[in-house]
Amino acid sequence: MNKKELERFFNRLEELLEINGCNGRDLTNAKIILEEMGISKEEQEEFLENCKKSGGFCDCEIFLNSEDYLRELYYK
Repeated sequence: MNKKELERFFNRLEELLEINGCNGRDLTNAKIILEEMGISKEEQEEFLENCKKSGGFCDCEIFLNSEDYLRELYYK
């Protein structure tokens, strides 16, 4: 994932959280977005692992805990 794709992901995640909210249990919205973006399964798994590694175990925690880590990791 590159910088532009990451920004697209965060913008869409914000939209879906406003619409669907966060269930506090999983990464449902994140998975939907990665599919919409056409990200390969391998890249999806790696991205979601990086979310979890940095404390993003549900959609809202990606913003709360993982955003800085992900930006540092994917801003290449």
